[in-house]
Amino acid sequence: MFGTRLKIRQWWSNIKLRKNKETTANQVRDNSVVSLVTWSFLKIAILVLFAAIVLFPFFYMLTISVMPKSQAEELQSHFSFWPKSWEWQNYIEAAQGSKDSKGYWYAFWLTFANVIFSIVLKIFVTMLCGYAFSLKKWRGKEVMWGFFISLLVLPEVALLFGQYKVVISLDNQFDVLKSFMGAIAMIALPFVASIFNALMFRNAFEAIPGRIKEVAMVDGAVNAKYLFKIAMPMVQPTTLTVVILTTLASWNSYLWPALLFTGKGYEIMSVWLFEVGRENIDNVTRIHQNIKMAGAVLVILPMFVFYFIFRKRIMSSISRQGSAIKG
Repeated sequence: MFGTRLKIRQWWSNIKLRKNKETTANQVRDNSVVSLVTWSFLKIAILVLFAAIVLFPFFYMLTISVMPKSQAEELQSHFSFWPKSWEWQNYIEAAQGSKDSKGYWYAFWLTFANVIFSIVLKIFVTMLCGYAFSLKKWRGKEVMWGFFISLLVLPEVALLFGQYKVVISLDNQFDVLKSFMGAIAMIALPFVASIFNALMFRNAFEAIPGRIKEVAMVDGAVNAKYLFKIAMPMVQPTTLTVVILTTLASWNSYLWPALLFTGKGYEIMSVWLFEVGRENIDNVTRIHQNIKMAGAVLVILPMFVFYFIFRKRIMSSISRQGSAIKG
């Protein structure tokens, strides 16, 4: 009797298991033409909607940049998208800047020098900092790291007064802001010791497998030799990520350069763009939106070209961040 009951239970369990397998293997599919068309239309509509939200402001900026001044001034009263005539002269006028400006190319090379200087200095400082804190044992490590991490909660604006006071004191003693390289250094130096980037490097160095360190020690690669020949090439995705973040931050920075260079004659891209299209007539400031938008396109263009050329490396480095050294 017991054997018969066991066989019946096993037979019923096999039936249920077979049904579950069939349900899992053959997922419910609606082959209705109406449902397929509706679902495809909804997906396309959602994608088009998000694409329009992202791309419309950019295309609108492009159209305004080639509008005649009369049409651009009428935008305050009524909306118009397509220019009545294509005024490419707006870009030449925008590149010349205002009367007190040194022009687009001066701002471009100043910003470019700031980006290069910031990248080199920030990678050097934050990589060494991250490597030092990735080492397992040294006195005061946890206390210092906890203090540095606590600084991440402070907003950038809260640090501006102290940074400005230090820079102005240096300028009063050594006239550092009178030279081109001194001005570049004063823009970049307050931000090279990035705790966030040091944290990225620390995590990358700590993720290097211990067996690699042991093999390197056997081969004589210790201390600086291990860092430069073994560790640094293995954290290349993190390095590229820091380069990308530093490039964008340096190129788009406005608050600190505007505060530091007021009345000094230096204009990086963001400060230059703020003055483009402004015209003072009888102590009344007028802003020509078409010239302003043309200047904005000129500011965006170098970053757009940079991304277009290096987009594969950029996406690869971001996707490999934190995982490239495994295996």
